[in-house]
Amino acid sequence: MKHSGEKWLEKLSQVKNTPIYPKGQFIFMEGSLVMGAYFILKGKVKVISSSVDGKEHTVRLAKEGHLLGHTAIGVEKYTIGAVTLTEAQICFIDNKSLQAAFMENPQFTFEVMRFYSRELRKSEIRTKCLSMMNNEEKVILGLLYISDTYLPNPEDNQVEINLSRQEIAQIIGTNSEQVSRVLSTMKKDGLIESKERAILLNDIQKLKAAISHYAFATEY
Repeated sequence: MKHSGEKWLEKLSQVKNTPIYPKGQFIFMEGSLVMGAYFILKGKVKVISSSVDGKEHTVRLAKEGHLLGHTAIGVEKYTIGAVTLTEAQICFIDNKSLQAAFMENPQFTFEVMRFYSRELRKSEIRTKCLSMMNNEEKVILGLLYISDTYLPNPEDNQVEINLSRQEIAQIIGTNSEQVSRVLSTMKKDGLIESKERAILLNDIQKLKAAISHYAFATEY
């Protein structure tokens, strides 16, 4: 948003809504009409998609500064949904205001395109890796992807993850039983610890080394 210029920042500030959503609430749902785009000011969100059998899959995770609903701009209905993982403050900009900003602010449009590109690259890398990995490697990749959302400082080597086994399974395309088995083994090996319902990753660099033979796995 900062790339839209002072004039448009003021205009967008006049039309934006910034409601606070509690944890576990839908920001928008699959099949709902596209009214605009959502920018995360505070909090963490998961973007989900449902299969034909009704099972929920996590398409990606999003945090402060990320854009939601951008893949639906220009179409009528969302093919994905977005649910808060924590309490979140979301900035909503309607379609008309957003499109006007795109047309008159090349730098803003370029930055949104860069965001599209980065997220597409992340998705392609995860899909490629998960198709080749065994269960343990999938769980490690999933934990590292989640830590990218939860880690306050990229230089830190530890992070606490507050997601259930089922939520982790939905990210890597497996089931909660397989995730639990792998986590139990990782706990015995000292790679993780349990902290109430949270998972503490003790050494992120060591986890990255465990899947380093997939040279592209953590290159975002």
